[in-house]
Amino acid sequence: MSVFLLLLFFICLFGIKFNFKDGFPDYMSPQKSNSIKGIFIVLVVLSHTRQFITITQSPLNTPFLDIISFLGQLMVVMFLFYSGYGISLGLKNKEKYATTIITKRFPKVLIHFDIAVIIFYLLSVVLGAKYSVKDLLLSFIGLDTVGNTVWYIFVTLVLYILVFLVFIVFKKRFIAGLTVFTILSAALTFVLFLWKGKEHWWYDTIMCFPLGMWYAVAKPKTDAHLINNSNKWFSITAFFGVSFVFFAYLMNCFGNHMYLFIPASLLFGIFINLLSMRICINNNILSWLGNHIFGIYILHFIPMKVLTYFNLNQNEFLFTAVSFSVTILLAGIFEATMNKLDIFLKLSKK
Repeated sequence: MSVFLLLLFFICLFGIKFNFKDGFPDYMSPQKSNSIKGIFIVLVVLSHTRQFITITQSPLNTPFLDIISFLGQLMVVMFLFYSGYGISLGLKNKEKYATTIITKRFPKVLIHFDIAVIIFYLLSVVLGAKYSVKDLLLSFIGLDTVGNTVWYIFVTLVLYILVFLVFIVFKKRFIAGLTVFTILSAALTFVLFLWKGKEHWWYDTIMCFPLGMWYAVAKPKTDAHLINNSNKWFSITAFFGVSFVFFAYLMNCFGNHMYLFIPASLLFGIFINLLSMRICINNNILSWLGNHIFGIYILHFIPMKVLTYFNLNQNEFLFTAVSFSVTILLAGIFEATMNKLDIFLKLSKK
C-alpha cells in the first residue's frame, strides 16, 4: 500500500516550487489551496480502504499504516480551515453574503448530499443491506447513514447555520460576530462531545473552521511580516511545527483526547498553511482533485462496497487502484450533473 503514498509524493513533485527568500503572495489562491486539499482527499480515500481490506503487516505496508494512523483526523483539517477562510472573505467583502449562505450555499450542499444519500440507499437495496425508514430520513440531514459518510456534511451544515444566524445579527461588526461565532463553534464541539462520545471525528476538528476565518482577518498583517522576511517566517513556522510535534507526542503518550487533539489540529492547520508560503505544491491533477473534493468524499464508498460485495477485496493493491479510479469517474460525473442542477434551481450562475 505504500506504493500509493509514493505515487502521491511524485504527483506532488510535478510543478512544485520553492521560494525561501520572497515567498508566494498567492499561497492561498483557489488553485493552490485546491492542490493542498487534493493531497488530503487522496489520503482520506486511502485511509478508508482499511474498512474493506486487510492490510498485511509487511515492510512495504508499514510506512503506509504508520503515516495514515499518525494523520488520522488531521486529514480533514485543511478542508475546514480553507472553508472558514473563504466564508470569512465573503462576509468581509460581499454585501448580504450571510444571507446567500443560507439561501444558496446551504441548500446546494444539502441537495447534493441528499441525492448522494438516495444513490447509496438504492445501492444498499441492490446489495441486500436493509435500513429502516427512520434511518433513511435521518440520513438526509446527516444524523444517520445508509452506508455513506455523514459527519462532515452534518457539521458543515450546522456551521453554515451558525454563520448565518450570527452575521445576520452583527452584520458589519465583523470581529464581534466572529468572536461570537467562535464561542458558538466551541459550544457545538462540546455538545457533540457529550452526544457522540467516543466518535471523536464528529467534533474534534470543528474549531479549524473558525481558525480559517480568523486567519482571513490576520492574513494582511501576517503576510506583511512573513512573506518578505525569511528569518521571521522560519522562526514562526518552526515554532508551530515543534508545537504540533509536542502535542502529537502527548497524544501518543496519553491518548487521543479532545483537549490534546483540538490544539494539535489547530497547530497543524497553521503549520501547513505557513509551509505553503514558501513551498508551492500546485499542479492540475491535485487541483482537480481538490476542486472535486465533495464528490470524491461523498461517493468513494460506492466502488469499495460494490467490490467488497463481489469479494474483489482480497487483493489490496488492485482493490485500492480500481476503487479510487472509479471514484474519480463518479465524482466527475456527479459534480458536472450537480452543477447543471444548481443552474436549473438558480443556486448558482452559469
